[in-house]
Amino acid sequence: SLLERTHGAHSRRRSVIRPVQRGSKYDREITTFSTDGRLLQVEYGIEAADRGDTVVAVVINQTLAALKVSSSEKVHRIDAHILLATTGLNGDSRYLAEYLRHSCQRHRLSYGESPTVKEVATMASKLQHDLTKRPGLRPLGCTAFVLGACGGEIQLYQTNPGGILEQYTFCAGGAKKLTMVNKLTEFFSKKDVVVDSEKNIASILSLLHDDDEEDDEGSEKKKKGDLWILRTKPSGGPLQLSCIKSFDPNIIRE
Repeated sequence: SLLERTHGAHSRRRSVIRPVQRGSKYDREITTFSTDGRLLQVEYGIEAADRGDTVVAVVINQTLAALKVSSSEKVHRIDAHILLATTGLNGDSRYLAEYLRHSCQRHRLSYGESPTVKEVATMASKLQHDLTKRPGLRPLGCTAFVLGACGGEIQLYQTNPGGILEQYTFCAGGAKKLTMVNKLTEFFSKKDVVVDSEKNIASILSLLHDDDEEDDEGSEKKKKGDLWILRTKPSGGPLQLSCIKSFDPNIIRE
């Protein structure tokens, strides 16, 4: 590795040999680009989010959605009709949730009505993007999933540490992101899939709930995480939440 010889302020003090890591001079400031045009601190934030516990969100139909998280600590109620799920650094996730709650309160006081799901997702995206361009700050190391009911329809948005905002029917984040996205893509790409049918709704919920993870010692598997069901009425209103510990196909009839 490269070495840098650093001398002390006093002439009699002996020199100290310190290793210099490649790229370190480009990741000390958020606004400093590397030689190949990358913002390394933003990439560090994305990597922190991708190393977190897996979160999967699926909008099954207009009034029903499912959310798979590792624990209830990853789920934050933002407003009566909006929910936030996160993967990545817990402290950054709590900061983002608190910011969105205060933003919703300010919006309600200013305009006399609650913000839409897209407006809340835009608030989250704007905050994450602003933190990538202000010196002295750092990006949030978490990916956010904003689910909410608007006009009797459930909507899903995702924002990443760089501030990119996208709307999805299903998406995932965390360590097993690609695996879960591939499973859901394969399921929804089938020609005979009628999402509103009870059979296929049960298949989606079962796919999420049966997402097992291997333990540290080998092939033995264990259940990990909670499955949340989100409902709303076609006429509008708050999100209704229920957490499933043991999956029962009959739950879609309740």
